[in-house]
Amino acid sequence: MSWSRFGSPRAARGTSGKLLTTLTVAALLALASWNTGHAAEAKYTLRVASWGSPTAPQVSAFVPAFIRQVEAGSKGQIAVQSFPAGALVKEQDVPSAIETHVVDISLSVIGGWSSISPAAALMNSVLFRPTDANFQAFAGAGTPVFAALAKSLRKHGVVLLAVLDNGPPMVVSRSRMTTPADFKGKVIRTYDKATSELIHTLGGAPSTMPVSEVYPALQRGTVQAAIGGIQGISGLKEYEVTKYLLNGNGAFGVGVTLYVMNAAALDALPPALQKVVIKAGAAAERVANTAIVASFARDIRQMRSHGMQVTELQPGTPAYQAFIRALAPLAKAEESHYPAALIRTMLDVRQ
Repeated sequence: MSWSRFGSPRAARGTSGKLLTTLTVAALLALASWNTGHAAEAKYTLRVASWGSPTAPQVSAFVPAFIRQVEAGSKGQIAVQSFPAGALVKEQDVPSAIETHVVDISLSVIGGWSSISPAAALMNSVLFRPTDANFQAFAGAGTPVFAALAKSLRKHGVVLLAVLDNGPPMVVSRSRMTTPADFKGKVIRTYDKATSELIHTLGGAPSTMPVSEVYPALQRGTVQAAIGGIQGISGLKEYEVTKYLLNGNGAFGVGVTLYVMNAAALDALPPALQKVVIKAGAAAERVANTAIVASFARDIRQMRSHGMQVTELQPGTPAYQAFIRALAPLAKAEESHYPAALIRTMLDVRQ
């Protein structure tokens, strides 16, 4: 908590101020005592890290649901501690933090695993385009897509807990960008190798940076535009420093985030409790994906209410097809990288 935002207890004056300070300290001590006692009752503790906006449903819907499921399912044997907003690990550091067991569980962008998992790389490409309506049924827990990704990550000591629909990548910009030609020569924030290749194919100059740096980069004009998910755009108030929003609606692929776990941390639990954690991940995944899909239209409305000019590409229209044609060389190159069986598993819903 930042006292500069909520008011410092030292700012109180007189008897009432001293009383308020005393009560505040007492309340904090009581809360700390409760948390300590709560953790002491549990035999195991798991740390869940996230980054970006804590209000994004990938965090605000998934983490509470996961905690409830784990603590209830384990009958209090497992306590779960949450570390939001990059408090424990930054977005770009998640793969190494998970593999080296700096953290037990973390939210992660799928691109972070592309170098070690062909399934992750394919899901992170312009080829992967499930719709919001069928994302859970196509890529969620229990599906062949989930199983293929989970198997490839397990080889590297990583357990897949959830696959989340980040929605279609969108572009916020300081000037209007609605055609491939509008991308040429512009410095555009990207978040991984795949989005950098996408922007490069469209003629832009990619600049990779973590989500925490996007707002000031747009504000200062270090980048003229940024590609990302609508939750981050909304939650981090990027509408304050940009005027235009382009919804790719699948033309740029579909954004995917994950919750992943250090395999040794899971294997250290008794088999029955391992099942509790896996089941909790699947249950929280469904809760989060429902909340995420519901948030898309709301967030687009919010962008408009803040004065942003929103362009939504519609499949089959000339504007949409212009991007498909412009990105065709990239799509062809990506498809040539993977075995036919993996492509069939991952791309059955390609539009």
